[in-house]
Amino acid sequence: MLAPRIGLVDHPGGRKHHRKQTPLVGGLAIAITLLFALVILRPVVAVPMIIAVSILLVVGIADDLVEVSPLPKLILQAGACLVMYLMAHVELRTVGNLVGTGLIGLWWFSVPVTILAVIGVINAVNMADGMDGHAGMVGAIAFAAFAFVARASGLWGQYLVLLILLGATCAFLMMNFRSPFLREARTFLGDTGSMLLGLMVAWFAIDLTQGPGRTFPAICALWVVILPLCDCVSLMIRRKRAKGNMFVADRQHLHHYLLNRGLSVSQASYVAALLHAACAAVGVLAWLIGVPEWIMFAAFIVLFVAYHLNMTNAFKSMPQGGPTTSVGPDSEQFTQTR
Repeated sequence: MLAPRIGLVDHPGGRKHHRKQTPLVGGLAIAITLLFALVILRPVVAVPMIIAVSILLVVGIADDLVEVSPLPKLILQAGACLVMYLMAHVELRTVGNLVGTGLIGLWWFSVPVTILAVIGVINAVNMADGMDGHAGMVGAIAFAAFAFVARASGLWGQYLVLLILLGATCAFLMMNFRSPFLREARTFLGDTGSMLLGLMVAWFAIDLTQGPGRTFPAICALWVVILPLCDCVSLMIRRKRAKGNMFVADRQHLHHYLLNRGLSVSQASYVAALLHAACAAVGVLAWLIGVPEWIMFAAFIVLFVAYHLNMTNAFKSMPQGGPTTSVGPDSEQFTQTR
């Protein structure tokens, strides 16, 4: 294979618990599929999406090969966000009626809030890429939920692109997600894939909630990816309180919590998938039945506080790095930690 020859593989050792070197080409395959489809189908956003995806491809492949430091990655992620904003005009103009007094517009704050929101989702999905199938499952569930919303809203161009992303991600999961037919991952997403999935999730979370013909509230879109965001923000807060580096990987994520509860990697993957699917279903169902946005926002705050307190309590007796070994019968195949 070409991947080992150019060094695009993930080696076991250190905080990585898989048993053999594994190609980091899952994300590259998803990206190539998407780029090819955009060139052939030429939706309205084809050119800006191709440019934005290509920017993340460059930084993702570089990071998979030599591990790029956080600052250059953040700068290039911001560049991809600017392409989305300036060329595709996908931007957060309002966050909705979060407090029951009317729409909250962003006005001049639209650009920084959009960039911060997209970078936040990119890195939340990137951090979720610490267990086989986890980040891919987050992307697949989000794409499925957003595809339903796009179809129900009559946004056929977005619907088509989301179906392509969903199909490509599911194809990757067949080679990565644990099942009775796959005892260990044959390929990993790599930073190329996790950042690409994060960008596309953020892109459509904004695109489906802002502008004419959009009735899907931003807070409901937030519920589709609420667990990765809660995990990312909670972890950053805990790392900061522990006076550690917020960008240094540890073992205090949601998937580590599930493993520490005695679940195997396979079981933890299925439980995480059910939790993500349930939250996404809540967001879509709330939109369909017309739950007020302020109620969804209040529920989000309650969920985050409960999540953060539970995680803080679960890991407070451990050092910042968390446990040194995974739990479960197939834990030796557990992938890298974010």
